[in-house]
Amino acid sequence: MVKIYECKPEDLDESLKQLWLSLAREMFKIERFILPSEENADKWISFIRDTLVRGKGFLFLAKIGNKPIGFCTSSIFETPLEVSELTGSINDLYVLPEFRRRGVGRRLMVESLRKLKAKGVEAIRLSVLKENKAAVRLYEKLGFKIYQYGMEKTFRKSI
Repeated sequence: MVKIYECKPEDLDESLKQLWLSLAREMFKIERFILPSEENADKWISFIRDTLVRGKGFLFLAKIGNKPIGFCTSSIFETPLEVSELTGSINDLYVLPEFRRRGVGRRLMVESLRKLKAKGVEAIRLSVLKENKAAVRLYEKLGFKIYQYGMEKTFRKSI
């Protein structure tokens, strides 16, 4: 049975680090951007711990028994500027491939959205790869709509 937990800074352990590395390896095959290294995993854990301590970030973890199978990180947008509404973001949603299409990602998202709303967030943004059709469908079912398009230009090294 899958259980969803809100993590505290002291909950960030080696099993979560290994789960993040699974995400990083999978994403690197697609985007070739963030390197799936132990050093980056340690930096990610440190970053998440800092946002949890400051109360500006949240991490929900899905587990079966003691095994973490997915997570969702979210945060409240920070700026020194005056803004018209408090905005949050879903930063990462990841479920191990063998546990996908079972509602785990949806449950993680719902808990994250509830937490952000409880903190006074009025708008929530996220980014998703256009090729990730399952994620796009999930986000649309949860009420997300396209509000901007991202664009990229790359300079490739000559071979």
